[in-house]
Amino acid sequence: MRPFVLLAALSLALVSCAAARVQSPVAGAASLPVREVTVFKDGHAYVLREESLPADHRGSVVLDELPTPVLGTFWPYASGGARLVHAKAARVESDTDADVVDLQQLVEANTGRKARVKDAQGEEFAGVLRPLKRRIDSDASASILVVESESGSRALTLGSVRWVEIEGVPVRTLSRKETKEQLTLQLTGNGSDAKVGVVYVQQGLRWIPSYKLDIDGEGRARVQLQAALQNDLIDLVDATVHLVVGVPSFRFADLIDPIALEHELAQVSAQMQYGQNFSNVLSNSLRTQVVGFRAEGDGAGDATAQVNGEAAEDLFVFTLEHITLARGERMTLPLREFELPYRDVYTLEIPFSPPMELREQLQSERVMELAKALAAPKVMHALRLRNAADIPLTTGPALVLRRGRVLAQGELRYTPKGLETDLAINPAIDVRVELEEQERGRVPDAEQWNNERYGRVDIAGTITLRNEKASALDLEVRRRVLGTTASVGQGGTMRQLDLASLWGETRAVSWWGWWSWPYWWFRFNGFGEFRWELRLEPGTSATLDAGWHYFWR
Repeated sequence: MRPFVLLAALSLALVSCAAARVQSPVAGAASLPVREVTVFKDGHAYVLREESLPADHRGSVVLDELPTPVLGTFWPYASGGARLVHAKAARVESDTDADVVDLQQLVEANTGRKARVKDAQGEEFAGVLRPLKRRIDSDASASILVVESESGSRALTLGSVRWVEIEGVPVRTLSRKETKEQLTLQLTGNGSDAKVGVVYVQQGLRWIPSYKLDIDGEGRARVQLQAALQNDLIDLVDATVHLVVGVPSFRFADLIDPIALEHELAQVSAQMQYGQNFSNVLSNSLRTQVVGFRAEGDGAGDATAQVNGEAAEDLFVFTLEHITLARGERMTLPLREFELPYRDVYTLEIPFSPPMELREQLQSERVMELAKALAAPKVMHALRLRNAADIPLTTGPALVLRRGRVLAQGELRYTPKGLETDLAINPAIDVRVELEEQERGRVPDAEQWNNERYGRVDIAGTITLRNEKASALDLEVRRRVLGTTASVGQGGTMRQLDLASLWGETRAVSWWGWWSWPYWWFRFNGFGEFRWELRLEPGTSATLDAGWHYFWR
């Protein structure tokens, strides 16, 4: 028989030519296909996997993989004449044959075969291959090859081997011991229609909505809604996919269920005062509303996704039939098309600014930063959409066109059926804004508290708007101030706001944390708001007046 020659360089080509190492399933283990999956926008998915699988002579069904579910969401079951006794997760060792992918594996696979070896100096050796065993998990590259002959044995590193010539046809696979995770479902009874399944919540599959709005300039918007599916969880083959509009509540989303053979739960529990804190967490979870459902489609369709929509408690669900999407793949598909009425509105938001006494304490660089933050804001052009569709609008990016030409991209916010929402698109550069704020006077010792006296500072502010556009504008203006509202002109309204409602807004303002606010500040002062609605004709101006005061010590 002619010897088979395999050069070292040729062996390196095995890395690119051979398939990635194939992990054989555990002997007797089966796989559960995904039948349904409910996908949330935050990346969690409720997975339903089910199949008709016969039990062995012990009444066991062995599955070849474990999910990594959120704590408390893993629920195995059996139906159709079978009943689940228990589910057990374990690690088992199995033999796996894999293609060799480097010279060392090739030599190991052909241990005991006759071969000729040529080293880097051009010297050749003949004998029987006896490689020194390496640890399976070792990354060391300096592996040793021993060539045994009648005259003795010679050892050399594989890195110094130029080629190896193996007599006959070489073995190209290598057997390895692998540890795998498996799930065993213990059953009683096993009717002809028996099925086993698991349901659980796990991260790794999300959907992202996006909109395209084509406005006609006359009050009608043609809206297209599409979904982007990002699958990093599990293969989907002809599955039913439910896309959820709404915010689910998974109280233990950061904890892994023990069935996954993970240690996160034990580690977290060890760091807590288990007796009180963890029991409180469990108690609180009982008061958390978690919506569960299994929405049904209206029958089979073709390979193109069939979209249905229905409400489930506080959530709205789009149902897609016959979805095939492998793990690691992405998919974009249309959900709905509909028309919405809209009208053009122009809005101006004037945020609150710090009192003059605090501004005087600033260093020069912060003065400049504050000046930029308080510079005259722009009037924003927005589309006020009324949701006349039969589905709620969900939060997502929105591409806006006017008769096929791109105008802008904005963010559409969640809007129930029948309500209105504003979609901001572009600054109205043809509307000029001028702000003015000045002190009108001071009243010393206006208030007394805890044997301390406080003076009142009166402020007057104006907003001047000029319309340079060729058409009239409907304007909505809102101004917020620190202190107490006192007066408003031009038919505007004023009111005091609750601190709690503005807490998120204050945290978003950079200068809010520059000071340690005096303990007495909110004893006398709060947040005020002024609002105006007006129509501004082309080439005309309007001045909006407001007055407020605050107390200072």
